[in-house]
Amino acid sequence: MSYDPLVSPAVDSSTPAPDTYWHATSQPTSFEALDGAHDTDFLIIGGGYTGLSAALELTEKQSGRVTLIDSHSMGFGCAGRNAGFVLSGSGRLGPLALAKKFGPATARAIQNEYDEAVTQLLQHIETYDIACDVAPGPYYKLAHTAGQARSQTNSLDQLAGQFGSQATALDRHALQQQLSVKGFYGATVQPGYGLNPLKLADGLACAARDSGAQLFGQTPALKLDHNQAGYTVWTPTGRINATKVLIASNAYSSKQFHPCIDSRQFPVQSSILVTEPLSDGELASIGLNAPATMMDTRMMKYYYRLLPDNRILFGGRGEVTGKAASAGKARLFNAMVSSFPVLNHKPVSHFWSGWVSVSLDSLPRVYFDHTQNLGYAMGYCGAGVSFANFAGRRLAQQAMGDTDLPDIPLYTSPLPRYPLAGLRRLGLRALYAWARVAERV
Repeated sequence: MSYDPLVSPAVDSSTPAPDTYWHATSQPTSFEALDGAHDTDFLIIGGGYTGLSAALELTEKQSGRVTLIDSHSMGFGCAGRNAGFVLSGSGRLGPLALAKKFGPATARAIQNEYDEAVTQLLQHIETYDIACDVAPGPYYKLAHTAGQARSQTNSLDQLAGQFGSQATALDRHALQQQLSVKGFYGATVQPGYGLNPLKLADGLACAARDSGAQLFGQTPALKLDHNQAGYTVWTPTGRINATKVLIASNAYSSKQFHPCIDSRQFPVQSSILVTEPLSDGELASIGLNAPATMMDTRMMKYYYRLLPDNRILFGGRGEVTGKAASAGKARLFNAMVSSFPVLNHKPVSHFWSGWVSVSLDSLPRVYFDHTQNLGYAMGYCGAGVSFANFAGRRLAQQAMGDTDLPDIPLYTSPLPRYPLAGLRRLGLRALYAWARVAERV
């Protein structure tokens, strides 16, 4: 993986599609590149869930001419590389952390948005008949220490009372009866979903196109100029004149593109491997016979799920730079085997990495500046399948002047700027080193 958002000016449109399991099982729709001059009312930069959902919202409300460009293909970034977990939440702050930071009322309002995001995503899938292998099943939050297990159990009543959580607790013995997973002291269980994220992105792209949006692939936004009429965005083969601009490129944003996003996010790699299909005996030995999603409580979390064809998908933190992306495969495999020893000799069919957008305060933002007619949505911290889609809708509503949105920090404040932004990776290396010692993984 040669692309590095802190080094590369923009995604190279000629880069081959990543060798993901999703690309091996999907055939995304191709969209031609922009050529020449183009005029539009709303320009969306980024063909992931956020941008595509924004395009859908704008076209369905007949708000004007809508154009979306992506530097590569639709879903080339996180939308086509993630693990396909559909959960209620985004950023890195759970409901109780939100309540501590903002108070119970604001925390509840934020959580309501996260809950509605899941509902809206499932509605989009049904409304637009998107075949993306949706698989409902339990979501296990696995406690990697006895203290984490106690903390999970002790918080259940508060989560249920204040936030309507449906989670239940499993002690170590009960967990082992459901999952033969090694090294955990208990878990909470609640409803979740898995899906094919690239098929989802492709379905949203086709729906946006069919609704009237103009979509262009292989069209990186290289430069943004502000003028009296609005904006001119320059691409390698043309330019776009737009009244309003919505930036939805998340961690794949062009380097030094605009001050509203420069140094306001930290692109961090996450990596995923997928095994060859497990036999019935292997599935029985680890207690998996139906779709399930899992994540542990480590600072540097591992996440995994059973895929529809009985493969195990296992993901975790990636390397620090794009050049080193492939170096984490062995570490990730060893982490998988530490949880599922029976997979020690299981071949890996696919391994890939992608960039996630981490905000300084661990909260995503959907922010539109009406004085500039410019806005963005990003900072999902790797938890964005449902909320990134919902954020696109909220960003479009803001761009259309809708004032009837919840009064929460996600929508009313911009992303904070990283201090000493040039030292972000030095700090990340130190954090990874500390986590290895603290968690011995």
